[in-house]
Amino acid sequence: MEIVDPGALPQQPTWLTDEGKLIWLDDIGRVSSTKLATENDSTIFANYCNLQGAIATAWRKGEVPPITALTEARRMAEQFGLFGRKSRVMAGGKEPGEIENPFRRNGRR
Repeated sequence: MEIVDPGALPQQPTWLTDEGKLIWLDDIGRVSSTKLATENDSTIFANYCNLQGAIATAWRKGEVPPITALTEARRMAEQFGLFGRKSRVMAGGKEPGEIENPFRRNGRR
């Protein structure tokens, strides 16, 4: 049995592809700043890195990656707070055109 520190960063698995390793190095710092991924998320973060690496390889070859791969990579990146609404909210930003709700704490003290 292994004890996992719930606040630790994801651990890079040995099965990560070469392309996935490059994505891992690019994104692990940004993931650590959002604190949305921990050691418990190592496998899913590695899956994201491998998928994003395969997408980058396809683009480099002049091929268009499958839309399903692009969509899933976007969803996974949002899950880790790398971009999209969740990352803007984490940074304290608002959606374009979003209006501050003066009643958001209505009924709460």
